Amino acid sequence: MNEIIIIGGGASIKPYINVLQPLLATKFTIACNYAYKTFPSTFLAFMDREFYVPDYAKNYADKNTVRHPDIYEELKQLPLIVGINQNGIEEFRLDNTILLDKKERENLTGIFALKLAETLMDKGVIYLLGFDWNRRTGLPERDPNYSPNSDQQIHYYNDIKHRGVGYVGYYENHNPNKEFAKLIKKDVKIYNVNPSSNINTFPKITYNQMFDMLNKDVINQEELRELILNKLRTYSY
Repeated sequence: MNEIIIIGGGASIKPYINVLQPLLATKFTIACNYAYKTFPSTFLAFMDREFYVPDYAKNYADKNTVRHPDIYEELKQLPLIVGINQNGIEEFRLDNTILLDKKERENLTGIFALKLAETLMDKGVIYLLGFDWNRRTGLPERDPNYSPNSDQQIHYYNDIKHRGVGYVGYYENHNPNKEFAKLIKKDVKIYNVNPSSNINTFPKITYNQMFDMLNKDVINQEELRELILNKLRTYSY
């Protein structure tokens, strides 16, 4: 486990989808949220179960109603999912899912996935894809009552209706260096594969540079998932 690729949701991924799809099937890859719909991965990472609740289930009278996500059947078919244990998350107690204690929760799934990657490796290299942290230029001071949900979404999968945080407003109101600084680790080199990213915590490289730097090993995904399960069970509920 000395090389991990994490797939975020930023639009910078879009031009490289066709090249990445066969490549990622051979690598240790962590997909964040809806990235699983586009890319093969070793496992899917998620935190907020509400992300998966369809619109028709959000407003209901009986608060005890079990709210199955609209992608529930798809999730059951995935090889491995890693998420956060929260109250009322029974629908994610699946055979393919391991839930970690809520103390492992982070502000964003991408940060959670990066922390997982560092937990799973002693030393090595992590590549961040789609970690753009997009903003608009010339933005005036934000109103404290501003709702980021009123802004356009900036994921590469914008054609998929979802509840995720991926709105420009969220990123304009948070400091990426503060969010990611705690994840700097001596023996782990982290590359942000987008020279235009607003995350300046890690060295930024191009996709061509990443392709040249990747090792040529082909991962046995089933064996890798078993190793991951054995290690993460220490942190589970």
